[in-house]
Amino acid sequence: MKIAFADSIWSRLYGPYGNRSVDMQLRLLSEKWDSAVAKELFWEELHHQDDIYPVTFAALPWLVELSPSEGEAFQETYLFLSHVIHCACTQGGTGCDGTGPRGRYRGLSTEIEDHQHSWIPHSERLTIEDQPVLVGIEQWFSKHWEAIAKRCLNLVGSDLVISAYAIEGFASAYGGSRVAWSTQMFAGGEDIEFISRELGAYDDCDTMTVAKLFPYVQERNPDLASFMLDYPGCSFVPDDPRQSKLV
Repeated sequence: MKIAFADSIWSRLYGPYGNRSVDMQLRLLSEKWDSAVAKELFWEELHHQDDIYPVTFAALPWLVELSPSEGEAFQETYLFLSHVIHCACTQGGTGCDGTGPRGRYRGLSTEIEDHQHSWIPHSERLTIEDQPVLVGIEQWFSKHWEAIAKRCLNLVGSDLVISAYAIEGFASAYGGSRVAWSTQMFAGGEDIEFISRELGAYDDCDTMTVAKLFPYVQERNPDLASFMLDYPGCSFVPDDPRQSKLV
């Protein structure tokens, strides 16, 4: 659901600092992609300390359409999109303490009362008339997150850090947030014993996530693939026909 730039709802779709200039920045990107504008949009207007917001979800259809299909700009955009999917699909609520309201996805409740924040002026708050738009945005994300997450996997390669962050959206959306966190810690230089003590062993959902990820990483980044297979609790065995149902 792509919201037109002229739609007045942009003045009520808020981010971490209220209603700012997301529609204007998207319009600029639609005229010419500018990495500086994109980075400011991603990390200042659409995301804050792993919280995402209604305006984040509203921006996604535009970002998918406008993003360059290769090069550094593609990498920057799809690493951000991978992180957004991760933030949307991890457990818990919103806010610093993780106890704020959430809907099906973190950051996008479709209940209007969940958006009546004291830090947003009354005249700029979402109204009951905006509820169908929130529902439409949620439906768009439900329909498209998987394709976006799979496109993020194109970034898996020899760079361990980029690879770890490229898979986080895919992993978390399939219930494997521990896979995402553990691979990032591994990319950061931690050893497997320390990571497993901190996060615990993989469970069945994590193992299923590894099975789904394995075809994308086994040749592009063998170190990452070996880490996931060797992680405590992972019962996935490549090439075992009995485990084909996991994929």
